[in-house]
Amino acid sequence: MYTKHKHISTPVNDTIIWRYMDLWKFLDIIENNKLYLTRLDQFEDKYEGRIPKRITKNLEENNPLKKTDDYSEYAFKKSTYVSSWNIEQNETYPLWKIYSDYKTAVAIKTTIKRLIDSISNNERNQYIGKVNYLKPEGSYIFRGNLFQLALDKRDYFIFEKEVRIISTLPSENTEELFKLPKGFKIDIDSDKLIEEIYLAPLADDNLKALIELKLKELNLNKLVKLSDI
Repeated sequence: MYTKHKHISTPVNDTIIWRYMDLWKFLDIIENNKLYLTRLDQFEDKYEGRIPKRITKNLEENNPLKKTDDYSEYAFKKSTYVSSWNIEQNETYPLWKIYSDYKTAVAIKTTIKRLIDSISNNERNQYIGKVNYLKPEGSYIFRGNLFQLALDKRDYFIFEKEVRIISTLPSENTEELFKLPKGFKIDIDSDKLIEEIYLAPLADDNLKALIELKLKELNLNKLVKLSDI
C-alpha cells in the first residue's frame, strides 16, 4: 500500500506520469495485475543509492557519511526495490528510444492518484517519491534518511524526470540479505492504474487491434493511441 513518508516528496495527485515498456511487460501488468520492482543494485548506473564520490573520497573511515555510503553498498541497495516512472505532460522521444524497441513497445499514461489507488491493497509499504538530480559540483546535504539515497541521482539523468515507487524486503542476517531476489512483483489494480495506452512511434494498426482485443477480453475499457511522434 502507498505510505506517506516525511522524508519523501510525493508529487501532487494530478501529476501526469508515464511508464515505457516492452509489450510482454505490459501484457504481464494487465493479465496478472502485477508490477515488477527492480533491486537498486541492478541498475546500469553504478552510483545508484550512493553518496556522491566527490563527497566521500577524502573522508576518514569512521566518518558517518563514509559509513553510510559503505552500508548502502553493502545492504541498502540489496534490499531496496524501485519502479521508475516519468513525469511529463506528453510522451517523450528519448524515452521511447531508450526503454523500448520503438516498434512493439507500449507506454502507460496515468497520474500519481491512479498509481496510489492501484497499489492500495498491498500489505507491504510502498513509497512514491520524486527523484532529485544533483549537479556534479553542487552542494550535497545528507538529511539522515536512507531513502534519500534512492531518490538522489546525478544530473546526467535529468532528462528522465523520474518518480519512483520504492519498497524494501527484510532480511534477518547477511546470508538472507544476499539471497534476496533481483526483483519482485507487487499487486496492482490495472484498471485503476491505466488512464491511456500509447503505442510506440513505429507501431502499426495491427498491434493496436491486438491490444484492443486483449483489453476487451480482460474487460478493461481503455483508450489505445498510436504515438504522435
